[in-house]
Amino acid sequence: NSTDSLEGHAQQHSNVNDAIEAIQTKIGVDGSEDVNSLDYKIAQIEAEIGGLGNSTDTISTLLGLEGNNDLVITGIENKTTIDSFALSLYRSADYKVQISKGSEYYYSKISVLTDGTNINMSESDMISNTNNNLANITFEENSGIISLCVTPVSSAVTVRYFRTALKA
Repeated sequence: NSTDSLEGHAQQHSNVNDAIEAIQTKIGVDGSEDVNSLDYKIAQIEAEIGGLGNSTDTISTLLGLEGNNDLVITGIENKTTIDSFALSLYRSADYKVQISKGSEYYYSKISVLTDGTNINMSESDMISNTNNNLANITFEENSGIISLCVTPVSSAVTVRYFRTALKA
């Protein structure tokens, strides 16, 4: 009513203003540069997601994997780089490699670790349906790129692989 007392009314406005400022600090205003505000954090997430797009290479790099059951490299007759990764991105990687030639098959798990100078490799869980060596598997470093190479022993082979890697 017009006859009601206004005592404490100014304090209510002050309290509401303080509450609005606290909300703006936490949530942020459009284009907030406050790294603790939700507006800033959401903008950063949107930028990261927008940068991903549908790029398989970007997603593979972020997840540290390459190759799948659909990736087949056929007709390898000479030393061939099957996969490579940047030493600056990954320090170690695990591969599952399947090599075939006609009805001969070879499978193994290969781990590789590099310290920037040396490449250390371990091969395990080797399974083959033949006594013939189908190919030699090596790792090489050139200008900060680690490459997985396959060299057939006698004639053309087919290779499938799967890689997981840990960031440097």
